[in-house]
Amino acid sequence: MVPIQGEQRSPETVFEMPQSEEQSSHENSRKQRRGIAWVAGSFLFCPCHLPFTLGLLVALLSGTALGTFVLHSSLLVGAIITLVWAAGTWYGFHQLRARTTCTIPLKTS
Repeated sequence: MVPIQGEQRSPETVFEMPQSEEQSSHENSRKQRRGIAWVAGSFLFCPCHLPFTLGLLVALLSGTALGTFVLHSSLLVGAIITLVWAAGTWYGFHQLRARTTCTIPLKTS
């Protein structure tokens, strides 16, 4: 039940979200799958794999200007890869924790 504007509310009043329970469940499972995918994907950029990641980048980009840049600026590329890993892991865990609930209790003073 959503209170009408100007209606007096008791401390036990809750706002209900306009979603059905089935939509909420579907949204939760979608966010969970997305979060797992982001965490698993960012695992590829984990700093502990950095020697392998840099070696793979240099091998794949060999003979190009970008490959030369990766080879000679490995500290900068490593920092960028570490930031990508941190951002992807954070976003994945953020998606895993984001849950849609049906009711929100009001805090009154």
